[in-house]
Amino acid sequence: METEKLEKLLHAKYPDLAKESLRVDDTGWYNLVLIVGERMIFRFPKTEEAKSIMAKELQILPQLHAVLPVAIPQFIYSSNESDQIPYVGYPMIAGRPLFPVDMAGLNDQEQEQLAKEIGAFLTAMHAFPLDKAFGEAAEASQIKDYYRDLFKTIKNKAFPVMTPKLISWTRQVFDDFLTDKDSFRFTPCLLHNDLKPEHLLYDFEQRKLSGVIDFGAMGAGDPAYDFVGICRAYGKAFVNKVIHFYKGPLDSAFLKRIDHFYTKIVSFWSLFHGVDTQDQQLIQYALDKLHAHAKKGS
Repeated sequence: METEKLEKLLHAKYPDLAKESLRVDDTGWYNLVLIVGERMIFRFPKTEEAKSIMAKELQILPQLHAVLPVAIPQFIYSSNESDQIPYVGYPMIAGRPLFPVDMAGLNDQEQEQLAKEIGAFLTAMHAFPLDKAFGEAAEASQIKDYYRDLFKTIKNKAFPVMTPKLISWTRQVFDDFLTDKDSFRFTPCLLHNDLKPEHLLYDFEQRKLSGVIDFGAMGAGDPAYDFVGICRAYGKAFVNKVIHFYKGPLDSAFLKRIDHFYTKIVSFWSLFHGVDTQDQQLIQYALDKLHAHAKKGS
């Protein structure tokens, strides 16, 4: 995707932006990003899948904006049907990603406040009606079918680059999950589906959560899944703090699903992308993560 062509497109459609600085971020898997004047974000999808994701965000995020307690992308620019190149544009949200090293620098009171803010965000997100988001609700049985299909994808796409020992471990992890009745006692809800430090923006001056970004993976699923990225980044103790403030649906196996299944399999998505793009470094990174879980035996 030619950056110069995109810059000309923006300047032609929005002349008021022409005099502002422009910075390119091409590190994402799905979108090329232009940052205009260090205040506006313009996203251009790289793939057909990314175009579909953008259409979903355009449909759902304006509805969520009215009910979520923190800032999320608010689209004020978007392409129309006559545009050859699809895009969205929205004001940059204040703050920067809260990486584990940053979390370690927060005192107990600040961590407690952050847990309360994340808990409030997830409560509101999970309460949003699925039929308003996608036109229909979902059943736990559909989520079970999703993980059956995921295992088939793993067999076809990931097994060829995995060791026999890792393959055996993966089979056992999925078998234990799919045959356990506690795995599907939840009522599916609307998930962010990719909640991790890169997508949690923290205002280090006001010492609070300032926004949540990257809703492209939104979908129906187990509410416990939205705690996985937090658990991996900040640890179980912080997850328990968030759960204390979470007013969404909890069940007796909530933490079990996070610890015994979701945190173990999340690296498969990195492995898939590595295989699709023939990125050997990413493939090895994902395999190392999976091997670390397999070595723990938990």
